[in-house]
Amino acid sequence: METSKQSFWKIFAIVLLISNTIVLSFIFFDKPRNADNRGPANFIIKELKFDDTQIESFNKLKFAHQDSVQVLKKNGRELRENYFKLLRNDTTDQVLADQLLMQIANNQKAIEQITFSHFKSVKNICDSVQKEKFDSIILEVIHMMKDNRPKPNRPEPNR
Repeated sequence: METSKQSFWKIFAIVLLISNTIVLSFIFFDKPRNADNRGPANFIIKELKFDDTQIESFNKLKFAHQDSVQVLKKNGRELRENYFKLLRNDTTDQVLADQLLMQIANNQKAIEQITFSHFKSVKNICDSVQKEKFDSIILEVIHMMKDNRPKPNRPEPNR
């Protein structure tokens, strides 16, 4: 005959097993409900209520923008690497450093200009109601783009 202590532990173990199974099934089988709504592009489509034609035009603009910016970002990384490689020398060629710094600034300026032009094009595919909504959400979209960048795995600085 089982004692009440053994019965308690058996029931406790069964409850734990069931609850763990339920939690694991949610983790592995439950799809994120808002996966389609993440990111600035989907936010724009949803907020402006684009129709299928507008979505197609928007996606073409988006991919062209991403391609252009990707090239510039790669160039920017190379320029920054070359700029900071100047630290390897005990004496820095200030003229070269200034040239690289100006190239870095011009590269970033080009990214901003392309992004501005991209959003002008996006606004042009909107109807008059959507244009008003666009004006009210554009700053939020810009912040989302900045916040949407992958974060490197590093500890937070002590402040």
